[in-house]
Amino acid sequence: MRAACLGPDGSFTHRAALVLAAGCELVLMESVEAVLAALDDGSVDLAVAAYDSAAGPVEAVHEAVRTGRVEIEARHGLAVSFNLYRAPGDDAPLEGVFGHDKALGQIEAFLKAHDLKREALASNTLGLVLMRDAPRPGWGAAGPPGLENTYPLVVTHQRLEGETPNETVFVRLARRLP
Repeated sequence: MRAACLGPDGSFTHRAALVLAAGCELVLMESVEAVLAALDDGSVDLAVAAYDSAAGPVEAVHEAVRTGRVEIEARHGLAVSFNLYRAPGDDAPLEGVFGHDKALGQIEAFLKAHDLKREALASNTLGLVLMRDAPRPGWGAAGPPGLENTYPLVVTHQRLEGETPNETVFVRLARRLP
């Protein structure tokens, strides 16, 4: 069986898919919309997606469930925490952070405290890829802990969300059969 999830490697959704779609071939996609489209067109058998986070519901997934396009087969809560990753050697003052819109919402207090710009991307780990491949001086990316070797970057701040732990609920989705 094949299961689609939001990538790249190491994303929170990828981590949840290792539990919710254990034993499946994982197909890492660039957006939640692409994950849902792959399930719709039958190119995958299952999908794993974030459903609810501390920053609110993932509307595209809620809409797909609400309209009957998909059904939820299983749920998995995953504790989420965010590190700030920067390009090696970038000593410019921090001015902005890349991240998924839900992550940026969860680290809002950090962003405000440091008066930082923000740029939303389809996934947090996409921000890590961007910082690795085309770093922008003075910018960092919010991402899951433990990826500094996967994406050769430097962790400059930990627990961007603060002391209160956050949890995101992920779901395993299947096409609703007629």
